[in-house]
Amino acid sequence: MNAARRMSIVVAVALVGAVLAGCGSSVDEMIMNPGTKDEIIAKLVADDVAKRDIMTRLASNNDTKKEMAETLLGDVSIKAMALDKLTSDATQRTEIIKKLLADPASRGEVIAALTGDENSRKELQEILKKPLPKKDATKK
Repeated sequence: MNAARRMSIVVAVALVGAVLAGCGSSVDEMIMNPGTKDEIIAKLVADDVAKRDIMTRLASNNDTKKEMAETLLGDVSIKAMALDKLTSDATQRTEIIKKLLADPASRGEVIAALTGDENSRKELQEILKKPLPKKDATKK
């Protein structure tokens, strides 16, 4: 039995033992008490198997997934990491560009960024000298 499983069993036995030993605290009471709640959470997060189980449960429900995403995106470093992941995914780039161009304020920022950078400005000037590509007749 690996250490993570043993730790899970120890935590479970300790909780059951505390209830059966007559301490009088139910699991609900222990969770409502900030001290015991913090201790329980710390032990669960320290256990790899328990942590994986918690993450699986959180990620399996759309409501908790959304809440977790909103919470994480409140952290600037997580937001930056998410943005890096999204922009590095070639399948998402077109959608990201469409969303940026659909919003007038974002479109203005994109244009300002492109025209503000000397290399981008030169590239844009070269592109604008070429005729527009013909529309594909099969696409509507």
